[in-house]
This record gives sequence, C-alpha cells and structure tokens, in this order.
Amino acid sequence: MVQPKGIGYMQAAVTQAKWKILVVDDDPQIRKILERMLSGADYEVRTADDGYSALERIKEDPPHLVILDIMMPGMSGIEVCRAIRETHPASSIQVLMLSAKDSQSDRRRALEYGANDYVTKPFHIASLTRKIRYIFEKMGVEK
Repeated sequence: MVQPKGIGYMQAAVTQAKWKILVVDDDPQIRKILERMLSGADYEVRTADDGYSALERIKEDPPHLVILDIMMPGMSGIEVCRAIRETHPASSIQVLMLSAKDSQSDRRRALEYGANDYVTKPFHIASLTRKIRYIFEKMGVEK
C-alpha cells in the first residue's frame, strides 16, 4: 500500500491512496469533462486554467500526472512542460499532452521537451482512460 504525504500510519492503513492528476486546459468544458471522468475513476483531480496556475499547484502539491493542453494563452503547454522538467524528473511527474495539434513535428516537440505521451483532441474517453492506466503501470503504480 502506498501512503500519500501527510497521512498518519493508522489512517493510511485503512485508506487507499488516490493517484493525483492535474488537468490543465484553458477550455472550461474540457476541464469539467476530464475532472468528472477521472474523479469517477477514483483519481484525485485538480484543475488549472493556465500554465502559471498549473506551476503553482505543482509547487504546492505535486501530482503523479499532469494532463496538459498545448495551446493556452500566456504560457503554452510546451513551456509548462519544460518548467516541470526543470524541477521534476519524468519518473516523479508524468506529463500527458492533450492538443488539437496533430502534426508529427508537434508531437516530437512535446516529447523532446519532456512529455511522456501525446493525445489529440477530440479524444475518446475510453482511450484516454487506457492511456492514463498505462502511464501509471509504466511508473510501477497499481491502482
């Protein structure tokens, strides 16, 4: 059993840890859909509507996975991914890019800057859920 930070031994013995996911997208509908879907799959989900808020949330309480839109105002998802990798290795926080951009060069660029995987919009909920499970399996994390 994995114990989340800050939970005492006795409480952790009775409570199974929830894997933390941060959803970062400037589209409120996407955030809402993903939050509802992932919470229903028993993940602890937080959201951010821009890159700056995302980096603050990561600093306060690092998630296991960040689902990150590429095209956002202010700070792009690529810039956020680069900032995450400056302070967190890929083994501690996984990054799944979620974008309407579908070219091979966009995918390659995201992976070069530290993303672990890439999904294009529109996406199927079932395939996104499978990708998330696969990412956690690669980390050695079992739900």
